[in-house]
Amino acid sequence: MILLPPSRRNPNHSYSKNLIDVAWNMNRKLPNQLTVARIILAAAFFVLLGMYRQDAKWGSGMLNAAFVLYIVAGVTDVLDGCLARKWNVTSAFGRIADPFVDKVLVVGAFVMLTGSNFAALPDGPGVVSTFERDLPGWITGGMISIVQPWMVVAIFAREFIVSAFRSYSESQGIKFPATYAGKIKMFLQSVAICTVLYQLANLPHTQWAICMKIVSMWFAVIVTVGSGFAYVGKARRLLSAAVNRS
Repeated sequence: MILLPPSRRNPNHSYSKNLIDVAWNMNRKLPNQLTVARIILAAAFFVLLGMYRQDAKWGSGMLNAAFVLYIVAGVTDVLDGCLARKWNVTSAFGRIADPFVDKVLVVGAFVMLTGSNFAALPDGPGVVSTFERDLPGWITGGMISIVQPWMVVAIFAREFIVSAFRSYSESQGIKFPATYAGKIKMFLQSVAICTVLYQLANLPHTQWAICMKIVSMWFAVIVTVGSGFAYVGKARRLLSAAVNRS
């Protein structure tokens, strides 16, 4: 069903017009409602990661549930963006909340994965295999999630620096849109997070899965740092060009 703006409808059909007006207004609100739903999903996701315990029977179930929630949150992110563009619906709430929730979900996931409940247990019924335990310490950092504190610091620094440059550029009247490097970074971070969750929950002692977990996480961090440098370089060029024009 194609919903036309109120100005393009036949005014003689008042009852149909009212129904279509209601549907049109609901459509306009749907992208923002999806953003709010993603906030709720993110909160539930963090609760599940915080409750996870390696030596608990329900540990794998918690991670699988967190995995599903993260996938659903990602789908709502893609969906609300597509609907907003398709219907040409924009709002101040969407412009602010949508990127904010994305950052909270991804960065928050990395923070939670550095928690003590994801530290490799020295012995006992943990999920660390002999293969993973024998790897060099700099690769895993003693974490079954592979996420080390310095990685979180690097990700935070990247987000703060890019946000600062964007805010300053836009305050000077210079557009600073997102780049493909940033979108690729977001995608790789999400892949790494999902890979960690799925491997720990379902393939804790499988060597190829452990290798995929390590490669995906390290690659995501490297691309994150690299995209930060790319943004800084772009910001410097834009600001220099603006100064030269003035």
